[in-house]
Amino acid sequence: MLRRLALCFLCVVINLTGCSRRSSADLPPIVTATPTVAPVFQERPTASPFVPPPTRTLLPTRPPVTATTVGDDDRSQLQVDPVYRDALSTGWSIANSALLTSVTLTETQVVALGRYAIAVTPSESTGILFFTITPESGIELRRDRVAALRLRLSGGNLPIANDAMTIAVVGSNRFSYWTPNDDSVTLSGRVTNSTEPLFPETRLYFLGLNRAIAPGEWAEIYVWLDDLIYEPEYTYVTGFYLKTSNDLVPQYYVDQIEWLVRAEPSSNP
Repeated sequence: MLRRLALCFLCVVINLTGCSRRSSADLPPIVTATPTVAPVFQERPTASPFVPPPTRTLLPTRPPVTATTVGDDDRSQLQVDPVYRDALSTGWSIANSALLTSVTLTETQVVALGRYAIAVTPSESTGILFFTITPESGIELRRDRVAALRLRLSGGNLPIANDAMTIAVVGSNRFSYWTPNDDSVTLSGRVTNSTEPLFPETRLYFLGLNRAIAPGEWAEIYVWLDDLIYEPEYTYVTGFYLKTSNDLVPQYYVDQIEWLVRAEPSSNP
């Protein structure tokens, strides 16, 4: 009797187990989403806006021409105001020159006219021979009266390529002499204290020099101010400079430097 009851109980247990397995197999699988942390706690990096680099001042882009803004007849009427003839004229200085290995105002071996010339050796960096009007000079060069800068240039026993040097004329709206940090002249779209030159630096080939200056040759250079491109408006001419480097021009000579100035307008009643 006990054996029969045990057998019945075992059959019941087996049946219940089989039902449980079938019920579990019939249930749909539970899909759990994979947890993601990054989209919640990390922001996407914001792209930095593109800031274009400052535009460099372009050199004049017209072909080389011989500057003749003043006709021959009118040119003979221009007055000559010397800056250097064997010596610097009173009121002029080269003390603000920079990056020159050597400079002498009394060169005797390479001379265009007279007894002396200026001999310049630029450094390996860009050297500047800077002629400026001194504060105590009393000189007043009004821009509206200055027609041109004229000088003679030579490389001595070496040539000077017509793209190896630039010349610039500088000025002021506040002072009749040169002073550092003068911010009185502005150019549209240009920050005054920018590292870019405010006054146009013009290469020799845009001043009418259509070939290199040959060894032993003197070239007469004219800088006609009304022909300069990108020139700002200003009241007084306060100086000018020649810029080059030693690898382009190892040494050069300058002589007979002068301004060509228009006569004062007559004040007849």
